Amino acid sequence: MGALEIPVMAQQPAPAGDADPIVASVDGTTIRQSDIAALISTLPQQYRDIPMQMLFPALLERAIDGELLQREAKATGVAENPEVKRRVERYRDQLIQEQYLTDQLEAAVSEDKVKAEYEKLREQAPKAEEIRASHILVSDEATAKDIVRELDKGADFAALATEKSIDPGAANGGDLGYFTAEQMVPEFSAAAFELAPGAYSKEPVKSQFGWHVIKVADRRDVAPPSLDEAREQIRAELAEQEARRILAELRAKATIERFSMDGQPLPPQQTQPK
Repeated sequence: MGALEIPVMAQQPAPAGDADPIVASVDGTTIRQSDIAALISTLPQQYRDIPMQMLFPALLERAIDGELLQREAKATGVAENPEVKRRVERYRDQLIQEQYLTDQLEAAVSEDKVKAEYEKLREQAPKAEEIRASHILVSDEATAKDIVRELDKGADFAALATEKSIDPGAANGGDLGYFTAEQMVPEFSAAAFELAPGAYSKEPVKSQFGWHVIKVADRRDVAPPSLDEAREQIRAELAEQEARRILAELRAKATIERFSMDGQPLPPQQTQPK
């Protein structure tokens, strides 16, 4: 078994009451909008946020097909097949497990806990810096040194970049925008982050792409993500922690015996240190 999976409730809950209209009838058996919503919850995650109106025609036909197949299967006695009964029972157990865990997590992972975790993460996060820089990229060191000499004489950096750089960003004066050290190759970042705003590299910098002359325009601290940006990730992490806590508590209260594939007793598992 891989990483612990946290159940996700359907993103488009089924309507109820008068808001649950009949959308089809098969020999008098009705199919309601809630049945279509239930089908949406079985789709891969990337489809669940698509508006129901877009999915409705295809899912309606699937629901009709499903009703026809179910009625025919029941008529032939498939429901009494022992293997079908075992699979239905396993699926029922799985639904009960998932619903229990979902209920526990929804109760435990409150907005107040999310906010508290966000503030803790903000306080613990190391300060990160980013710079805004431009560069002129050429294929050989001699050309790069000639560019440095031109800059020393007062040439305009952006104009030289537009004229001589082989980088795709040459048209905008070689401007790379803001970036952190991790976003660039190490040689480039090591040189760029040593420069003060307004300064350019006096020695060309070699990387896998060629030879760079770099000019830094600005430095600033990286703003941390907002609560809205971080909320879903924090909720997922708190839910993961809570799920593990619940399972650890349940395991601690239970007597668990393990056997090998051939039925031989296995030694008790050692509790992993935290």
